[in-house]
Amino acid sequence: MSIDEQPPDLIAHKLVTNTGAPARFYLQDNLLTVPIKPYGRGSQTADLPVQSFDAVIEQAHVEDGGLNVASFHGLHLPASEWERVGLQKHWEHEDVDLRDPFTDANRRMEFWASRKDNFYDTEPEEYRFDHLNPLPDDSPLLTEWTPYDDGPDIPPVPLSYPTLRTDIVHAKDADTDARGFDQIEVGTVVAIEILDRIDEWPQEPDIDKREIDIDLSPPSRHPRIQYDDINPLPHDEKILRAVHAINRHAKRFSEEADTAYQINEGAKARVYSLRKKALYKTKTVAVHRLVKGNSDQTQVTLHDLNGTHEMYCFSFSGGYSFHQPVPAVNDALWETATVEKPQEVEEIEFQSSAETQNLSISLEEALYTLAEQGINANNYLDTETVLDYDWNYEISTIFECIDTEDTSRGR
Repeated sequence: MSIDEQPPDLIAHKLVTNTGAPARFYLQDNLLTVPIKPYGRGSQTADLPVQSFDAVIEQAHVEDGGLNVASFHGLHLPASEWERVGLQKHWEHEDVDLRDPFTDANRRMEFWASRKDNFYDTEPEEYRFDHLNPLPDDSPLLTEWTPYDDGPDIPPVPLSYPTLRTDIVHAKDADTDARGFDQIEVGTVVAIEILDRIDEWPQEPDIDKREIDIDLSPPSRHPRIQYDDINPLPHDEKILRAVHAINRHAKRFSEEADTAYQINEGAKARVYSLRKKALYKTKTVAVHRLVKGNSDQTQVTLHDLNGTHEMYCFSFSGGYSFHQPVPAVNDALWETATVEKPQEVEEIEFQSSAETQNLSISLEEALYTLAEQGINANNYLDTETVLDYDWNYEISTIFECIDTEDTSRGR
């Protein structure tokens, strides 16, 4: 069966006025792009000859004052349709574990049509309204239209032909922070036929998920320190300078992680973030050992930083001071050291610096200095590699200037 293309506004009108009904969606060029591999394993899609598919319209809305029409995960396909058009293929891949409690397998698509490009590319003298001819006067596409900049009271430009998107299930070891790359555009709708009935009503996948047998409590953000067992660290200028240096570089890694995320370099961002966390944990261990090295020469104040959170400030000889989150400080430090636990809070304005060019030692020198004292930053990495799923290669997080083998971890 062939069907004539319908105006995009008519397609959108049929969608938003038939929620709860089954419909047949006809595809441009009779093509559907389907994932054939799970997210996280290189090339993922193939174009298959599919004229149409049936789905139930579970929800659809006119958005943004009429500029857009959307159905977010609102087109629900029956299992037989999902399999017939090829969308089941990537679920059956060897790298997919549908029984994983954290794998979200659903048979839904998103629908999106927009006037934005046409609206901003069309001058007022070029406005035409013949695209609205198929619509009844009470269509939501008309009644929910909000004029822009004293524009006309009805949409002056047509919608685009609506695109369809769907989620890709993840590979077993895929990065959970997919940042949208686990959703793909699968086709363009050129016509909709509202159906009186559908052979199979869509249901949620009947997948016997495994019971969660892992500890779901969040991991500690700070190293677990047994204060009575750690070795004291002298208030040596070289050591204090090293702690100061890793503190600066931790802030630098934090800013580099933010920048990498903004330009969609997720793997690099994770490497920077992991190194930042490892350096802050290294700093926490060093501070505890410095206090134990000479608590009589250590002063502690409690700061309210910028009115947002409280941190202890440990001050040592030579003018060095380091902030520590309140939960990071082991209670045994207050019980066994001669340093006094502050009770009063001092409000201060504070902005930590990420400037490293003016440091007297490099990060490598600082890490090596602390490793000589048994504080190895590599021991505080959550993982030693990060997989770049776009290019399928691993990036090391290890600080290579120090040996990863260290038997004095946490001491």
